[in-house]
Amino acid sequence: MIDNKIYKFFANIVYDKTGIFYPEKDYYRLDSRLNTLMNNFDCEDAEALYNLYVQNMTPSMETLLIDLCTNNETYFFRDNKPFDALAKDIVPLILEQNPNALINIWSCASSTGQEPLSILMSLKEKCPQAKPSQILLTATDISTKAIDKCKSGVYSNLEAQRGLPISLLMKYFDNQDDGSWKAKSELTSQVNYGFFNLLTDNYPLNKYDVIFCRNVLIYQDKENKDAIMHNLYAALKPGGFLLMGAGESMIGSTVEFNQKSYSNMMVFRKPEQFKKAA
Repeated sequence: MIDNKIYKFFANIVYDKTGIFYPEKDYYRLDSRLNTLMNNFDCEDAEALYNLYVQNMTPSMETLLIDLCTNNETYFFRDNKPFDALAKDIVPLILEQNPNALINIWSCASSTGQEPLSILMSLKEKCPQAKPSQILLTATDISTKAIDKCKSGVYSNLEAQRGLPISLLMKYFDNQDDGSWKAKSELTSQVNYGFFNLLTDNYPLNKYDVIFCRNVLIYQDKENKDAIMHNLYAALKPGGFLLMGAGESMIGSTVEFNQKSYSNMMVFRKPEQFKKAA
């Protein structure tokens, strides 16, 4: 039986660093993470692990905790609607206004990389008018372990089969000797991968045409959710688009996005700035 003070200690670290909130009723979700840490540091019990972190928590120990407590559940084309909205509606709309536009897209919680690769495959298959040289894709995550996997572009056979049609698997991935699948360079070379903490890092201003931020804010409390929403709003160009998860909404947020349905999903758009009359 793990003492509540131990749960609270580790839950507070995770909250302070990521905004991910573990209420007392959900402390049990930390059990497997703490067990992994105990095994990693050869601690005989949770009390020993707690004392180790209290007395000498190094940056690498903190990183390991965050990696373990970050939910990296994902798969290819998770909920097809955002990818259809991007390829069939949003990018064509941008290109209609400017055929030579450079389209800056940010997958801001890319997890292990399935989302950014799904973005690129959707555009290649459903929006051929968008040249690869016109798509600037940045993929970031708070988990360094997840980003390392993103960069490798390698997925187990099971991971490759989750959501990825066989035709796209054969077209965009190479089968490896161990049975895994590696994304071809025509995909991975188009992605700029990096670490980003949505809660604490500095956001660029007016940079992105499209931001994917899906299944992230549901783990934040109201205050942190609103702060992240304001920062995402600022990071979008005027007229830029925000795509969120199916179970997420703007309810309770003070950010003033316009809303419109594209490909049967609600998309949030930063208002365009209009020039003042001379």
